Amino acid sequence: MIEIKNMTHGFGDKILYKNVNITINKGEKIGLVGANGAGKTTLISLLTGTQLCDSGQIVFQGKFTVGYLDQYVSVDKDKTIFEYLCGSYKELYDLEKEAERLSIVGAETQDMKKIERASQIYEELVEKDFYAIESKIKKYASGLGVDKIGYDRLMKELSGGQATKVILCKLLLQSPDFLILDEPTNHLDEMHIDWLVDYLQSYKGTFLIVSHDTQFLDKVCTTIFSVEFSNIVRYVGNYTQFVRQHNEKVEFQEKNIKAQEQKIEKLEEYIAKNSCRTNTARQAQSRKKQLDKIVRLEKLNEPPTPKFKFAYSQIRANPILQTENLTIGYNYPLLKDINLKLLNGEKLAIMGFNGLGKTTTLKTIMGLIPAISGKIKLADKLKIGYYEQILNWDNEELTPLQIVKNEFPKLDDKVLRSYLSHAGLTSKQMLQSICSLSGGEQSKVKLCKLMIEPNNMLILDEPTNHMDVKSKQALAQAIKNFEGSVILVSHELDFVEQITNNIFRPKTV
Repeated sequence: MIEIKNMTHGFGDKILYKNVNITINKGEKIGLVGANGAGKTTLISLLTGTQLCDSGQIVFQGKFTVGYLDQYVSVDKDKTIFEYLCGSYKELYDLEKEAERLSIVGAETQDMKKIERASQIYEELVEKDFYAIESKIKKYASGLGVDKIGYDRLMKELSGGQATKVILCKLLLQSPDFLILDEPTNHLDEMHIDWLVDYLQSYKGTFLIVSHDTQFLDKVCTTIFSVEFSNIVRYVGNYTQFVRQHNEKVEFQEKNIKAQEQKIEKLEEYIAKNSCRTNTARQAQSRKKQLDKIVRLEKLNEPPTPKFKFAYSQIRANPILQTENLTIGYNYPLLKDINLKLLNGEKLAIMGFNGLGKTTTLKTIMGLIPAISGKIKLADKLKIGYYEQILNWDNEELTPLQIVKNEFPKLDDKVLRSYLSHAGLTSKQMLQSICSLSGGEQSKVKLCKLMIEPNNMLILDEPTNHMDVKSKQALAQAIKNFEGSVILVSHELDFVEQITNNIFRPKTV
């Protein structure tokens, strides 16, 4: 279906892919995995043609349709959600209009050819289930939670997460031959993820999915493409099977490296001892030739695993937070009668479908958005550290080091480098522009700020959206170890359960 031949691609002096050869076969259900910054999103850009590889080829064999979940796709913002979703069937709607026109003109002019053509089109529409389109749209919209936003809402009124969900719905309705999804579960709750799992399990086409949600990959993928060491390696099986195979590969490689190092050490020792001796010089020269022919095995370099540790400032007040009959929203209420009580050191997770009002609740608690009604009581001198899920930067050309330096100008560069290193960034990444980093790497810069500034309470809005598996594990442990209080919004139940069983699931108005 798609053949990647001798592909090499990079940015500046950073090589992401080097002489990659791999094939995407028709009907494969592929999960694309790799550490933050390994090049997963870049591969999607190469497959969709938004970037060209530096050398090599990507060959598409035969004709087939490609669908890509692009949250930045241009949409008619003056259309309602339902009108936008109907756009999935534009050709059929155009056919219906043509049939109606032919029927009217044919009847007026008694032109039997036009009437017969109109009849043929109506038969074609029946064969293509045109008259079931509305129910199909509503079925998919309900499955993904789009119906909760409201079919009559204009696209320009939607949040980024809501718009992405609607775009995903339209893409699935189109059912392309090759489906490419980049973190499709980021804006879905558990119920809607389950619906997407069912959809993908019965999907007849080919798909490639980038996701850090390992449970999701386990359920839908039968092949894993792992970006490792500037290459793409194919593993047969789901994510769990990939982990086992990959660990066995790493263990085998480490054993071979150790054996090779011992062999090289013995050869070098023999050469050093015997090169100057007349009776053994020939043997030493022979060992030297053996040594020169050895192809040194390279270690499977893994990116640094973050060592998050959030700075804590003690506070004795209890409770930290309390709300009474709180109603939140904008021009209309999203949630009402919210009664929360958070004790000192307690961790609380807020879960629910996208667009429900979780982020609005957080911003209302912090005073960034006024409450519609009700009361919010915060402890005196409460210091809150806030992680906002949107990756926005005032100046995208600044480096991570410059960003944290601007926020903490009194700290020495060595200290700031240490914090960034513990957040999981390499020395090289610290000096790259923030816009050149992957979403996961940018997330680590934001979390780094919470490691430096002491807080009594953390409010974290979807902090795992762009993170690889090891980073998520490190983050879960750091949140659990934080001595202060935490309010966490997340759609990943397995992540939440590592931290707390205290889960608030708000109900819609």
